[in-house]
Amino acid sequence: LEVCLEHVITCPTPGCGVRYKRKNTLPHLSTCQRKKIKCDYSKIGCAHESCRDEMAEHISGSTEHHLKLAMQQLATQTCPTVIKMDKFQIHKDTSAEWYSPPFYSHPRGYKMCL
Repeated sequence: LEVCLEHVITCPTPGCGVRYKRKNTLPHLSTCQRKKIKCDYSKIGCAHESCRDEMAEHISGSTEHHLKLAMQQLATQTCPTVIKMDKFQIHKDTSAEWYSPPFYSHPRGYKMCL
């Protein structure tokens, strides 16, 4: 049994009602204004879902919330710092003063030695 791709169907998304040929199902669903979608900022923690036609209002009205989520995400991403001193054991065994090579505490931070 074959399915007729020219048959006109109604969008299955509640509240839409748009009619289109069956062959146009995927293009319509990718732009259907009544289809529920996740917020663009879901990757950083925004749990909001709404119809595509209401998402612009959410995004423009949630700028402060999205900025806080982004700042929290940045705060948790730390770059590990490894300070390696060459010939540590040799320096440790002598009574001479010794220092690490100079390094910065963070980007545009303090330059220091240990």
